[in-house]
Amino acid sequence: MALRGIRDYSRMAIISSLLRRNFELWGYREVVLPTIEPYSETLKGGTKFAYNNEFYLIKPDVTSRLLKYEIDLAKLYYVGEVLDGGVEGKWQAGVEFIGGEPNFMTAEVLSVLITSLESLGISEFYIDLGSLEVWRKATEDIGEFRETVCRALQRRNFGLIEKLPIGKDKKEELWNLFNFRGKESNYPKLTQILKLVDDERIFVDFGTVRPLPYYSDVIFEVYSPLLGRPIGGGGEYSFRGKPAVGFALDLRALLELASVRERKGRKFLRGISSFREARKLVSMGIPVEVER
Repeated sequence: MALRGIRDYSRMAIISSLLRRNFELWGYREVVLPTIEPYSETLKGGTKFAYNNEFYLIKPDVTSRLLKYEIDLAKLYYVGEVLDGGVEGKWQAGVEFIGGEPNFMTAEVLSVLITSLESLGISEFYIDLGSLEVWRKATEDIGEFRETVCRALQRRNFGLIEKLPIGKDKKEELWNLFNFRGKESNYPKLTQILKLVDDERIFVDFGTVRPLPYYSDVIFEVYSPLLGRPIGGGGEYSFRGKPAVGFALDLRALLELASVRERKGRKFLRGISSFREARKLVSMGIPVEVER
């Protein structure tokens, strides 16, 4: 979806404001990063350019940028644009929970994700949980074909696996994983996360994958039946040897789904003392509009 004008940008600002409020209610603090970073192979995305014989990246992936900082225990969020080689990027809002117990962090981050969508009036959605570790174990005995299996998952094309010179039983095992989606699984880690979150809109889907290379095990994507593409996603990763979990939401997708209205209870003021009264009301958190 291309932004059509100032109205769309204004609505995106309202959505961002509501997301910020939700993130802060959960105890997350906003982090603002520089627009330009020195080029590094560890950074993902961004638009590359040269300046004074050095290479730089404009607005690369936020999670990969955070990895260069020393952080022990933190709950962070961000809102902004991320580029990927071009001049028009993705507008994202996301959170990062760093340094806690992995299953607890995943359960909290998923809960933050759920309330984020609900704060925008979005209730028709579901979240698919997957596991990279399950696929690592499933392909231990066919390690030379692991890259092809990953490509098949990313493309949702089991035909790539069907062509591999592996046994029928192994293909059947991979087929069952590829198509598994339900409320329970044989992987205890996902079972515990499901119990902790306790929401009927979360499913185990072992066909779920995420293309970014830093994910370590549990990954997830969020969808709506009202939109033909993911709203966002995230997962577990290692932050300088410490466990971490995060997600990013696509603000353009939310723009199509959100049902937000102007805040109720606005006070309309008029008269000589309007601005003095308006300042008092604003300091109390009451929205105002001064009429001429």
